[in-house]
Amino acid sequence: MPADLGNLVTCLANMKATYLADPTAAVRGQTFIYQLHKYCVEELNKAIGSDKVQKIDLADMKQSAGQLHYPTAPINPKKYQLMQEVTLFGSHKNKDEDIALTHFANGPQIAIGVRSQVSSVGKNLENYYEGIIGECISLHDRFPMATLGYVYLLPKNPIKPGLVEDIDLDRAESLFRKITERNDWHSPNDKYEHFAFLKVDFSTDPPYIIPSAAELSIESFFDKLVATHNDRNLFNQL
Repeated sequence: MPADLGNLVTCLANMKATYLADPTAAVRGQTFIYQLHKYCVEELNKAIGSDKVQKIDLADMKQSAGQLHYPTAPINPKKYQLMQEVTLFGSHKNKDEDIALTHFANGPQIAIGVRSQVSSVGKNLENYYEGIIGECISLHDRFPMATLGYVYLLPKNPIKPGLVEDIDLDRAESLFRKITERNDWHSPNDKYEHFAFLKVDFSTDPPYIIPSAAELSIESFFDKLVATHNDRNLFNQL
């Protein structure tokens, strides 16, 4: 079932309101991006089927500074665990993955990174791009059959009133197209199985989602993650 774009528009409108109320707190406190996390969790849960998933709230994850992030809620071994901010062991260092579907005995099945940039895009995009490729390599080294996804949000123009910046969405899209569609788990590990690029015009009310290239569309993103997982797990399908 395609992702619910109506709910996404509502999510983006709430993100805009949160940011405008206090830009610094929205970014540093992560209240801005966590709203997109929540949307992604609900859509992945829907794509899998809620009867197969134990959804663990963010409040039930250990968040103490310097500690590994694991659920405090009891694990139901008959279901897959869908969590936010769970610590995964990468090949080089630990990674607190934004969203992960795991099996209690067999590790990560689907993992999704989520990022947004609302200012200084041109200055920082290349550094972030390099970083997310490194994350992909690290997790694929450790879990070669895991299905990895990424959601990246960029605004057409900065949300903050008075802030002017030319954001080259076409260039960003060309970069992201180079690191998606790793359909064979034997392939090189520097691509994500699926990547969603959210180009958003926040100047309108509600915000407008600018169409992306087909392979970067969020509308099919969650279904493709599940389909790729199932193709690799013929006897343990979601």
